[in-house]
Amino acid sequence: MMYQSVLLVDDDEDSNFISQLVIKKSSITDSITCVKNGNEALQFIINYQPTNADITEGEYDQIIFLDLHMPVMDGFDFLAQLTAKMPDYTKRIKIYILTSSSNPADIAKAKQYTIAGYINKPLDVNKIKSLIG
Repeated sequence: MMYQSVLLVDDDEDSNFISQLVIKKSSITDSITCVKNGNEALQFIINYQPTNADITEGEYDQIIFLDLHMPVMDGFDFLAQLTAKMPDYTKRIKIYILTSSSNPADIAKAKQYTIAGYINKPLDVNKIKSLIG
């Protein structure tokens, strides 16, 4: 399946570099954007807001791979803000937590939000294929 875009939200440049290579290799999109924290991600989404009238219920036009622990605005604050400010938009995207944290408290807290999955770093082609099909 192809998506209009993938948004990587992570302050770790090495992780973003690897994730970009894996996403390109998996051929799920031609458009990858990287931002370093939740605040930059919100600004990008507000400016991006796709208006694809062809998207129907149950289809998605964007994937977000979201780290949890970042400076400025972490992944949890990003999820809270996005859910509060743009509830309709969250129905059109798939959000995957992509983190090095295997802390049960983080996993439980993440599940309070509408996420498509919780992935431990590093991202690889097999993880993408198992999640996205």
